[in-house]
Amino acid sequence: MLNKLTSFLKDAKSVVVIGMGNELRGDDAVGLQVVRLLKPYTTNLLQVFEGHMTPEVFISPACARHPTHVIIIDAVELHTKPGVWRIISSDEIDEGLFTTHAIPATEVAAEFQRRCNAKVAFLGIQPKLRDVSLSQSKECQRAAKEVADAIYRIILTHM
Repeated sequence: MLNKLTSFLKDAKSVVVIGMGNELRGDDAVGLQVVRLLKPYTTNLLQVFEGHMTPEVFISPACARHPTHVIIIDAVELHTKPGVWRIISSDEIDEGLFTTHAIPATEVAAEFQRRCNAKVAFLGIQPKLRDVSLSQSKECQRAAKEVADAIYRIILTHM
């Protein structure tokens, strides 16, 4: 997956990362955890937003940063082991695989592309726990750190 993320960010000039999730549902908050890990590293090249359950609210503020690339991160049922993550381009999204809870993810991607002229990718992380809980599984904690580190390293070395 690192190769696919590196390839997606290859020609990036400015990146916006939007983390999604519900903090009250365990691993569903893994996207929020990724952006919180990235916050200390924000610059003109990297901006992060906590999208919670409505990333569409952040389209205007994100576009004001003039991103060339947008990554939306959320817990996604990938039918694999907890903590596994993968990049899902907007044209690869299956109906129901990736939702923003308010409007279809494909519409969010299309709006980013239209308003920001940005490339959009979705990064899904397989959850383990979705029950009401403020705790995340070790697998998703590890995945959040791995994804944040990967994004930071790619931006640091390729931009």
